[in-house]
Amino acid sequence: MPETEPRGGTARQTALRALHAIDAEQAYTDVALREMLDDDALERRDRAFVTACVYGAVRWQGRIDWLLSKACSRPLDSLTPWIRNILRLGAYQCLWMEQVPPRAAVHTSVELARRFGHAGVAGLVNGVLRTLLRRHTTYALPDADTQPTAHLAVAHSHPQWLVERWLDRYGWARTQALCAENNRPRDVTLRVNTLRTTPQALAQRLVQEGLRLVRPSRLLAEALVVQGTSRLDALPSYRDGLFQVQDEGAMLVAPLCRAQPGQRVLDACAAPGGKTTHLAQLMGDTGQILACDGRASRLQFLDANVRRLRFTSITPMASDSTGPLPWSGVFDRILVDAPCSGLGVLSRHPDIKWRKGSEDLQGLQATQLALLEAQHRYLAADGLMVYSVCSNEPEETRDVVRTFLERHPNMRLDAVAGDLPKELDRHSPSIETLDLTPEQYGTEGVFAARFCARNS
Repeated sequence: MPETEPRGGTARQTALRALHAIDAEQAYTDVALREMLDDDALERRDRAFVTACVYGAVRWQGRIDWLLSKACSRPLDSLTPWIRNILRLGAYQCLWMEQVPPRAAVHTSVELARRFGHAGVAGLVNGVLRTLLRRHTTYALPDADTQPTAHLAVAHSHPQWLVERWLDRYGWARTQALCAENNRPRDVTLRVNTLRTTPQALAQRLVQEGLRLVRPSRLLAEALVVQGTSRLDALPSYRDGLFQVQDEGAMLVAPLCRAQPGQRVLDACAAPGGKTTHLAQLMGDTGQILACDGRASRLQFLDANVRRLRFTSITPMASDSTGPLPWSGVFDRILVDAPCSGLGVLSRHPDIKWRKGSEDLQGLQATQLALLEAQHRYLAADGLMVYSVCSNEPEETRDVVRTFLERHPNMRLDAVAGDLPKELDRHSPSIETLDLTPEQYGTEGVFAARFCARNS
């Protein structure tokens, strides 16, 4: 990805506007970036530069803020969001983006400060960034032996509360590897629509359409890993419904449902439709899939994906799945891909680690249990229900499973190991549930458990 800013001068302003929206308006990184890029109609090279700046500054925000606190006489939270993020953007360009000349990064940061602040604060930005350039190598990290949590939190730019719980659960080596993996820009993975093409044929077509790198997934036969474009939705193969953008970790969930052609399936939290359309694909687009979501606006994305992929077995429906369904009968398979903290997807959504706290997990657990409570009533006597989240935190994973089983002694866990790729089968930490963290195979973090009736 290019790191030098092309001529034009608007790219850094676009990056700053995105960072401001993420910081001051609690916007999601991908949403803020997409909106700013679309509004500013930048060229491809500019878009790549802005994307690198925004994701880099958000990923490394903890480390950047620690460095800025050493170089700035004023607390960062006393500055306006515009100036705070000008400093973050400038620091990231100066210290992480090797192809950006530091002098140019400082100069444009000062110009931004004049535009979004005033002459006095522009002087502050100039002084802080120049001090940072001179002295950043002299700032000693917290000692790894005496302050392991603080050391990893600063070195790998993660919140201390999260590092502390990972150290307690995983130990030093795995926590360090997990934090490092979360900061690694991730390749894009595609799920091939095998009802319309093959992985080999799609790979050839994607190369013809200009992607630089297309390779098979090492975990899943129907997945491709790609590089070379930030606008996959502009490709003819995308518009023709030949693939769905989906992480490999997320692709592991739908097969756990063991959905068969002709069955009746409920996806209780369906939007935007990655797992829903995967279920339809595995079922040969036969049977009936009721795709519910309480967020009607997000169902638009699901409906668009269903139409683009040309599936006919999916019926989208706006419905709060924590309550009764506006539907009768039972289902052979139920998927509850529940709302969660998202702490397993920090590489793609780095803003999550700065806005979530441990106090959020209990509230999310209540929602997750409510979904299971509501939906298991619709499960056929010999049916299967799969619960999944993109988190590995105990409150959202094993605690939810344990509490649900305690409340419903007629239900039991159905081991999932036999339905995982062989590579995962050999190394799965549990034969009963899928609990995959990013540093293990480079996927997003994912947890899944499968329930069935005790007499089935």
